[in-house]
Amino acid sequence: MSTLVPRFVATLLSIAVCAAQPTIGAIDFFAYASVDIDALRSDLTIQPGDPWTSEANKLLTSEIEELLGRSPSGVNVVCCDEAGNRIIYVGLADGSGSRVQMNPQPAGVHQLDADFLIVYEQYEEAVRQAVSRGDGLVLEDHSRGYSLSHDPGIRALQQRIREYASSKSVRLFAVSRESSNARHRAIAIDAIGYGLHSADQIEALAYSALDPDRTVRNNAIRALWVLASSKVELQAPIPYDPFVDLLNSDVRTDRGKSTALLERLTEDRGPGVMAAILQRSLAPLVECARWSWSGHAYRARVILGRIGGMDEATVLDQAWDPGFVDVALDAIQHSRAQEQ
Repeated sequence: MSTLVPRFVATLLSIAVCAAQPTIGAIDFFAYASVDIDALRSDLTIQPGDPWTSEANKLLTSEIEELLGRSPSGVNVVCCDEAGNRIIYVGLADGSGSRVQMNPQPAGVHQLDADFLIVYEQYEEAVRQAVSRGDGLVLEDHSRGYSLSHDPGIRALQQRIREYASSKSVRLFAVSRESSNARHRAIAIDAIGYGLHSADQIEALAYSALDPDRTVRNNAIRALWVLASSKVELQAPIPYDPFVDLLNSDVRTDRGKSTALLERLTEDRGPGVMAAILQRSLAPLVECARWSWSGHAYRARVILGRIGGMDEATVLDQAWDPGFVDVALDAIQHSRAQEQ
């Protein structure tokens, strides 16, 4: 049984917590390639521990632009760490183009049924209301391969989504792949995660993980993560290649969600996925593993430990410590030396 919540649920929870303590807990970077991050940190006026204000992002953006001679590719505020502080993630991609090949922009006219859109919007509103009550009932059970909230009202709406997805799979597949409307694609792929378990379901989710819209990607990857975390027997293997490549994305949520899924897909330490990460995405994985807050960095550290051949119990226990990253990298280097 999982206790993680959907993306927009977690966002609402975070806003409620952070409102009381608008303080910067950490400033972390990704997609920084050859940038000297330590030097950049020391040159910034804004530092962890400073109050967070609505102007903080603008000031941080302008300072980085002045120091590097170019704008950051993204400045995202995430709430919150265990102390209720805000974490600022700064992307420093140099604008030379993403190394991830996304799907072409769909141009089809397929759309979702109006009645189902109403149900989905009721579901979103029910979640907002549960969060605003602060009753702690937005936790979810993932054991069946799709999300079911502990909140009775939310759960009832999720079951209606499940019923629609089970009977309208053809329409959902068409909308998720072909609709020009990103909002409809995002809802459709979320609903597909509630549908009947099949190889077609996994194929559709894996395809949408490379959608040109980041919310569609987020929903698709999360649905696959729920499947991989569940007790159901998968009807087809979840392909790892798209998520290994998404570790190189310029978008933080692509990296975070892909890391969460890959943490599951590396549990059996299959040589294919381990080699793919090592060969194509080790540097961005290390970037994620070095993030200040262990709540966001833990899974990346676990993957590093597995690639290094470390004992699983040791990895799971010690990956909470930021110093584990260097231990895991030493293990990887030692392992590669032995193979040569």
